[in-house]
Amino acid sequence: MGFLDRLSRGRSPRRDAAARERRRTPSFREMRARLRTEKAEAKLLETETEIHQEAARLRRRMRPRR
Repeated sequence: MGFLDRLSRGRSPRRDAAARERRRTPSFREMRARLRTEKAEAKLLETETEIHQEAARLRRRMRPRR
């Protein structure tokens, strides 16, 4: 397929590659990496929530009593 054929179809090579990438089944290695990433993000969010809760507790304790 030549350059002019691609122009007449109206799709760029980059879009063709993107379409192939969407159809491609991820490898076992990629799936494991994605799972590790998702677990790490979940743990990070959990830690962040705990930090905010602890900060709120400290703020409540530090308020001067009247």
